[in-house]
Amino acid sequence: MSYDVPSPSTFGSGGKLACVLYPKTVEELKNVVNALEREDKKYFTLGCCSNVLISDVGVESAVISTRLLKGKELDGENIYILAGEKISDVCNFAMENSLSGIEGLCSIPGSIGGGIAMNCGAFGREICDVARYVDVLIDGMIYRINAQDMGFGYRTSNAKNLGIVVGAGLSLQCGDKRAVAMDMKGYKTARSLSQPKGKSLGSVFKKSGGISAGYYIDKAGLKGVKVGGAQISYTHANFIVNVDGATSNDFIGLADYARKAVDKTYGVKLEYEVEFI
Repeated sequence: MSYDVPSPSTFGSGGKLACVLYPKTVEELKNVVNALEREDKKYFTLGCCSNVLISDVGVESAVISTRLLKGKELDGENIYILAGEKISDVCNFAMENSLSGIEGLCSIPGSIGGGIAMNCGAFGREICDVARYVDVLIDGMIYRINAQDMGFGYRTSNAKNLGIVVGAGLSLQCGDKRAVAMDMKGYKTARSLSQPKGKSLGSVFKKSGGISAGYYIDKAGLKGVKVGGAQISYTHANFIVNVDGATSNDFIGLADYARKAVDKTYGVKLEYEVEFI
């Protein structure tokens, strides 16, 4: 347990987290949740915080961080991963074991828990494409839920409505290790060329009608627009970058401005992909 933890948001803003608990095992996670619920304490669950904006006033409620909940198991062409494992590390693990199917996700900065919760994706692949089942902590018990029952959709799932993602089983296929490694290298290069460097939360808005939110923001002439220390990226218009000590309120103000401008110009109501605490 840690107190007054600086905001872990990858945007680099937000107030402190009053109390953070870091379970390292599934049993510890169960015990932490049971203790908080017995005392009727409100809590949030966070992973890598790569698409979460923390309020400038911080978080007074308890936070359960799953970033130390790690473990990978190989069973033929299937792998089981605990929620705290980084997606990039899982992709490397698959490659080292000559397994193919998730190469396109290799540069996503989040964890498996968050990736399952939001059904992360890149280069035409989503994590639901390879998920067989998800283990979820619900009312003190671990339930194994088949992927088809998880309500996977575009950047969404039923995970957060159900409970806390503990781990997931992925079904891959045998591949050539060198070919998988080359594909991963290509995806990483493509991502580095198309997305900005620096502190951000990745894509701010979801696609609308199959069209990138960045397309609308760009066409509305908003690249480079700033609010405080937050700026719409020149490289990719669906990214807001912390260029000069931006606050979370700066991010919200700029994102809201972009939403209103796109709605006014194109009649398109953009939906957030990032989360707010």
